[in-house]
Amino acid sequence: MLNQYKKHPALLTGMFAVLICLLFACSKNNDVSGPPLITKVSLLDSAHQDSAFTKALPGTMILITGQNLGGVTSISFNGMNAYVNPTYNTNTHIILTIPGNAPTEGTDPKVPNQIRVVTNHGEAVYSFVLDIPPPSIAAISNENALPGDSLIIYGSSLLLINKITLPGGREITSFTADKGGTRIAFLMPDLGTDTGRITIQAKFGTVMSDGPLNDHASGDVISNLTEYGKPGEPSVYNWSWGAIVSTDPTLFPGTRGGYVQHIFGGLGAGDYEWWTSNRSGNFNDVSMFTPAAATEAASNYALKFEINTKSPWTEGVNILRFNDKYCFRYLPWLTAADKTFDTKNKWQTVTIKLSDFRLTADGQEGTGANAVTLGDLLKPDGKVAFTYHLMAEATGIAMYNAAYDNFRIIKIK
Repeated sequence: MLNQYKKHPALLTGMFAVLICLLFACSKNNDVSGPPLITKVSLLDSAHQDSAFTKALPGTMILITGQNLGGVTSISFNGMNAYVNPTYNTNTHIILTIPGNAPTEGTDPKVPNQIRVVTNHGEAVYSFVLDIPPPSIAAISNENALPGDSLIIYGSSLLLINKITLPGGREITSFTADKGGTRIAFLMPDLGTDTGRITIQAKFGTVMSDGPLNDHASGDVISNLTEYGKPGEPSVYNWSWGAIVSTDPTLFPGTRGGYVQHIFGGLGAGDYEWWTSNRSGNFNDVSMFTPAAATEAASNYALKFEINTKSPWTEGVNILRFNDKYCFRYLPWLTAADKTFDTKNKWQTVTIKLSDFRLTADGQEGTGANAVTLGDLLKPDGKVAFTYHLMAEATGIAMYNAAYDNFRIIKIK
């Protein structure tokens, strides 16, 4: 818990100054003259010493003030015992950290919301709410899911949900959530042509997704791989050459219109000939920004797309490129369980911040300095020049069979 103070040396110094003063003052009179009594709970911060708090997050360091608090044998928060250092226990003060895993209303609606202090001469109970952080969304399984498909929202504190709202003001009334607040699942309704962000309203806060759902034909899209006149969706083609453009829904079900398929194998280590064997995606330049956008922070935007693997991906790299200069080394298998990335023939949304694209360093693309502004990634006129290349590096590629769709740039902040 002290890590948060290490980031702020002045706060750490102030904390220990308060601690020393409290212990010195209290050491003069440790006589017990009755049962323990809690009069106030505050943060261990001199700026808040005069403020009483009735709620805090688990993991917070607090100062309990009262009378006859010496001789503590246990302190619990909603039944969860906290570590008590006797050095920080006097007759009038106790300094301790609320257990990070203490029960809250989010995990148990019947929690008593109280602090219980037990001493060798009695006990005291104090009403105190253990809050939970506001909800957050880390990822959405498929931002372009079809009606009737399962949609999973991953995040934290996804607890005590009051309302889930989708584009067009549609409310989700039937969903499942895990007890830990890390995921919510429901069936995607028919959004028609509406696009927009998911909003989740919970008891402890509201959160909005970093990208819109059903965004496959807007001005954010580099390409949805659907040729003009083909069924499934309005065309945003902008395709030049490379992989196989297909509209076969039986190979990669769950998409609209077109997509690109990469299927190849038998590559030896160090095979960088990305222009062969359906190993690249090359798009026409797309007018998406004005020259004035060049000064905007790259971290405010992300590249998003959907991927669908028909075979597990276990080797090789996809080098994503902007303006043939800044690159991102996309290797999802490297951090996956058993070093195997597999969507099991389902579409999955990928989000990569534009600030994670890097220059070339020591002859290796995507390992140098990060992009700072949109101007680093765009052409001077604001056009987007985007490509990607699949290559074998330290090991070969025995088999690669995957599809990509709906390349887009989204403002996430």
